[in-house]
Amino acid sequence: MHPEKLIAHIETTAPLFLAEPWDKCGVQIASQATDIRILCVALDPTLETIQQAIDLGADFLLCHHPVTLSPKLPNKVDDFHRMLSLALGRGLWVYSAHTTVDANPQGPVHWLARRLGLLETRVLEVTQVQTQTYVRLLKHVDTRIIENFTQYSHSTGESIGEFLLWPKELDSFQRQLPAGSYIQQPVPFNDHQFGFGCIGTLPTTLPWSEFAGQLAQILPVSWRMIGTVPEHIRSVAYCPGSGADFAPRAFALGADIFLTGDLKYHQAQALEGKGFTLDVGHFYLEEAMMQTWSDDLARELAPDVQVLFISGRDPFTMYCQQG
Repeated sequence: MHPEKLIAHIETTAPLFLAEPWDKCGVQIASQATDIRILCVALDPTLETIQQAIDLGADFLLCHHPVTLSPKLPNKVDDFHRMLSLALGRGLWVYSAHTTVDANPQGPVHWLARRLGLLETRVLEVTQVQTQTYVRLLKHVDTRIIENFTQYSHSTGESIGEFLLWPKELDSFQRQLPAGSYIQQPVPFNDHQFGFGCIGTLPTTLPWSEFAGQLAQILPVSWRMIGTVPEHIRSVAYCPGSGADFAPRAFALGADIFLTGDLKYHQAQALEGKGFTLDVGHFYLEEAMMQTWSDDLARELAPDVQVLFISGRDPFTMYCQQG
């Protein structure tokens, strides 16, 4: 598969317009390789991960976190220098889908909501709303121009087809059509919300002990708990990565519990009395997200591209002194 085609497929799940201004999504390290046979997926683009991808024969490495968030020269021989040397020397593409995948509620970021069976899910903190546009073709045009777009309905008379298009589709559609060959109008009741975090309701209200047991099967890691444990859980909110800033929003929307990672001491103090929070660490929610995406890509890209997941490693370890 040509890298441009693979990148286009990745960006259907992680569109670049969702990237936060401070983020560095997209191609991190380009390559002259033009045929992608093996795609590796991982959480972090570390030196260890790049070496594993090369050992597996990968042509392309898709990671969640960027190689760097700020411009940086390889002006000393460190891990950053070694990563660049290794990837460039072996012709490995490296790509980051960071906030571009975090902000897409239809993508793998909401794997936990699906595992818990959450109902009536919605975005916790909306950052963008896209509205579809209704387009009706009025004159005969070369149907090859519109064959890549799905028709909403086939019309009679002067109209040869109707379409419901998202903004990216609409731009491409309009560029291929002569002026005056169509009419269009927005469809405000048919929109997509994008943003960070998720909130939804369990199918049934559960006692804390039962919910905790189910969660332990999904996230078998140590949790740090902030606030008073509720007797029952019905509304669940979470945000992978460093999502402490979204906790007040979650509780304002009625969440009985909020899950995230990377809570600092004073953040935890501020959340006491506001609601019940679980800090499950930055690593685990996002590692599972990338594993989910890897599985999806393996199905979608077969048999043209083999997809392999590279397991990450939580840099934090637990130590308990005995005696």
